[in-house]
Amino acid sequence: MANPHTPAQPPGPYFFLSYAHVPPYDPADGGDPNQWVEKLFKVLCEHIMHLTRVPPGAAGYMDRELRTGDNWPQMLSERLSSCRVFVPLYSPRYFESEHCGKEWAAFLERVPGHTGPAAIVPAIWAPMRTMTLPRAAQAIQFNHTDLGTRYAEEGFYGIMKLSKYRSQYQTATLGLAQRIIEVAETSPMPYGKIRDYTTVPSAFADHTPERPVTVTVVAPDLRHLPDGRDPYHYGRTAYEWDPYRSRNGMRPLADCAAEVARSRGFLPDVGTLEDHGRTLEAEAPNAPGVMLVDPWATSQADCQEALRGVNRPGRQWITVMVPWNRDDPETVEHEPRLKGCLREALGHKLSEPAASPEVPSLEAFRSLLPDALHKATQQYFKHAPAYPPEGARVDRPRLIGPEE
Repeated sequence: MANPHTPAQPPGPYFFLSYAHVPPYDPADGGDPNQWVEKLFKVLCEHIMHLTRVPPGAAGYMDRELRTGDNWPQMLSERLSSCRVFVPLYSPRYFESEHCGKEWAAFLERVPGHTGPAAIVPAIWAPMRTMTLPRAAQAIQFNHTDLGTRYAEEGFYGIMKLSKYRSQYQTATLGLAQRIIEVAETSPMPYGKIRDYTTVPSAFADHTPERPVTVTVVAPDLRHLPDGRDPYHYGRTAYEWDPYRSRNGMRPLADCAAEVARSRGFLPDVGTLEDHGRTLEAEAPNAPGVMLVDPWATSQADCQEALRGVNRPGRQWITVMVPWNRDDPETVEHEPRLKGCLREALGHKLSEPAASPEVPSLEAFRSLLPDALHKATQQYFKHAPAYPPEGARVDRPRLIGPEE
């Protein structure tokens, strides 16, 4: 008999596919590297439709269904609230993705005090060494060899790209779908309302990539907008600034920057100018950094003063990028004044070779950011202090002649 105090579970997908987005190698060619994940998703949904009575469209969910203008945090939170099974797609990028870590944590925390088995069925997209998994993933036991030796060694990406592994791919996808159904029908996660999964701490906080990088957002919040500035692109904090909102679907630019940085093997420390002030002004670099500067912020006297310690020559481990949305009529109208404010606040930084003083679109931002990260890292290694190993100094060995 059902517990009368347990909320009824609204219709939700059998499974939620959580995966790390792969950025395009060349944004200009229009290719989509995540199409292969979508193909796997569709095959799993097809199997589940054949093996259950699930209604059309309810077999699974992945965020490819989002469209420009959707409230993506709300949409994903709703699906994480109601899905029966969580399917993380393991890859080297997966555990470096803060969003994937938040999805994982939100799924587990949606029912406080739940003591049943975690309805998590992991799948391998690309091989992972056990030692590289965060603690949250190490606790999830799943025998991948049950889906085939080749799948366990190569992952789905490795066997779906080669026709000679077609039978192994079919075996693995059917086996994974059957496992999802088994867990969904015997031990599904109880329904629990998640208001906003982005507020949940990542489950992968203990997983640390090798290369730290700072991402500093220089922008006002809704309470401190410059006179006459429309609040459309701003949020409760500077972090929520979204200069390309009409193209970005209400997603902060800092999130996009962090995603690109993680895809390149960095550990981004995202914060505001106030958060990173001492680090940015330090004489010796602690890490390479990228500053995302709203030109409207530099029109304010307090921001001008705060940037004074950053705007000094010879500090090229901090790269400046200025989003300049050409679809924002207010920014275009005030362009001469705003560019004057930028020069006054960051003249030295904007003259550096790696600076991007005018990034016209989100696509351009994604394309330029990897190069900015690369150049900032080069400068960091050039200027970072070197620490010799501890212990007594050892002289270089030298070759000697037979007489000696």
